[in-house]
Amino acid sequence: MKKNISKNIFNVFKANIGFYAKNTIKTSCFVFSLMLANQSNAQETTITVFDDVIFYGGYTATLSEEDLYEPMPAEVLRHSNSRYARKLTDTELDAMGNTLDIDLQIGAACDNYDRLCHVFLAFTPKEATSYVSEEVPRVEIARLVTPFMNKNYSPTTLSYEYTANNISEIVTNTSIRNTYDIWVELQLFGTTGAGQEQVAGCSGHLDTFRATLNFTSNTDDQITYTDDLVFMPLVTNSRLNNYNATDVTGETTKIIDFTLTEETDNLKLILITSNHGANSGGEEYVRRRHYVYLDETLIYEYTPGGKSCEPYRQYNTQGNGIYGASQLPLRGWIYWNNWCPGDRIPTYEIDLGTLPAGEHSVTIDVPEAEFVDSQGYIPVSAYLINRESGAIPICPQPTNLTAEAISGHEIFVNWDEIGNTEEWEVLYGKIYNSAGQVTNTVLAQEDYLQVTDGESEGTATENVAPSTVYQVFVRSKCGNGENSRWSQAIYLQTQQLSLQENILDSFKYYPNPVSDNLMLQSNNEAISGIAIYDLQGRQVLQENIGSTQAVVNMVNFPTGIYFLKVNIGGKTQTYKVEKQ
Repeated sequence: MKKNISKNIFNVFKANIGFYAKNTIKTSCFVFSLMLANQSNAQETTITVFDDVIFYGGYTATLSEEDLYEPMPAEVLRHSNSRYARKLTDTELDAMGNTLDIDLQIGAACDNYDRLCHVFLAFTPKEATSYVSEEVPRVEIARLVTPFMNKNYSPTTLSYEYTANNISEIVTNTSIRNTYDIWVELQLFGTTGAGQEQVAGCSGHLDTFRATLNFTSNTDDQITYTDDLVFMPLVTNSRLNNYNATDVTGETTKIIDFTLTEETDNLKLILITSNHGANSGGEEYVRRRHYVYLDETLIYEYTPGGKSCEPYRQYNTQGNGIYGASQLPLRGWIYWNNWCPGDRIPTYEIDLGTLPAGEHSVTIDVPEAEFVDSQGYIPVSAYLINRESGAIPICPQPTNLTAEAISGHEIFVNWDEIGNTEEWEVLYGKIYNSAGQVTNTVLAQEDYLQVTDGESEGTATENVAPSTVYQVFVRSKCGNGENSRWSQAIYLQTQQLSLQENILDSFKYYPNPVSDNLMLQSNNEAISGIAIYDLQGRQVLQENIGSTQAVVNMVNFPTGIYFLKVNIGGKTQTYKVEKQ
């Protein structure tokens, strides 16, 4: 598949979508092409969908009413200990206008880990008092990650807010309401095994979290539509990986086919994804580029993560492996994190333009995902609608970042622009100290290059030193204070000094490129030690030498670029090595 996006693709790309979806991905696909509801002159109204309800251990059999720690409201349907549903009443729906703000408050109980929480809409047969979630049309309208919370330390609650005017259009639509009852599902899967031992007062407890969900709606006279509402659930919270949940064997690919009977204007793909897998080297800790295709043409790409998690530290009151004792500088977060405990997962609103009648497909592809030890997954939710959410648009990330050391003091940086972005910001800094270590002090040494001339390239010179490994990122600046997430990190080494200036002028290494053994030689002092790092900054080898000659066996190293850090007589220098 082609993986290039031109500068103005979001303005000029034209595609179409119609009305009937066929099920080719093991999930139900429906479409509603329906007349607009008659909006009332509604005043602001707040609907408390769930009021401080308690969730329980997800691996425990569903508790009986008698075993609940507090009575559950009669209108709440408990699908399990971790998924509840409540039907929106006619009175509540009648009171809603054409805007919708969602406020979800999570409170600490006895699960002190970071967990996924989802909000869904479910469309059930009229007057049904119960239903099986997987057997009815559903869409995910919000996703978040809870913080590591200890209920004995403040703050014990955290509020997540979303703007979703397009959801108001769905739930107030007369034709949908005449056909279906509309339920709101809140899913918060947690366990208390660790909390029972680590949180005072939680011994033997099964309560994981508390949650309150509010919908606030009003009428905005500036929001008007003259066409019918088109709404199509595509896939809801479907797991994606490359080992047991994929549509292309061995690849991380989901293909969603649908057939349309009419041309549709102003269609949008609403997409939510997040990477999970907490094992060593798991997908939670490695940022991967995501590609979205429509009919095999690339229409959008993004890399999750790319923001500092420090603003959420205050909510992570339980000690954990993500937040250490001290704050991390920006580069300490953005080179690896996919999301922050305590943050919302982004909802992508991708313009599809006008699509013709006929068969179409949406493909989500994460080609670099590895899923070490066959662990981890990417939950994918998507639907189509021809209405605006009203949320602040996500500023598109630059793509295809490259960097080249054009001298010992200059780094030329280039990237592909998306949309109409005219300004960018490049972040760069050293990755190692003189001992070849990655430390917070090193990562805090950040320099920025502002690019404001509309050209997606620039040369960094400020604080650029020879023979030094640098980490480089770029982001878009979309105006009004809105910036994209930072790109994935790339690494490069600036050019060495001349022989007259070379710190280790007596040191030689060969051959380069190397296929098996790398020879090291110092004509004067003994080589104290070496370390080798990959392009992600991970140390893959460390050896003490203590002689003027050494042989490094690189036969089993994967093909690629490595950095060789050499210490001789207390002086250190880094060299680039290519493994064939």
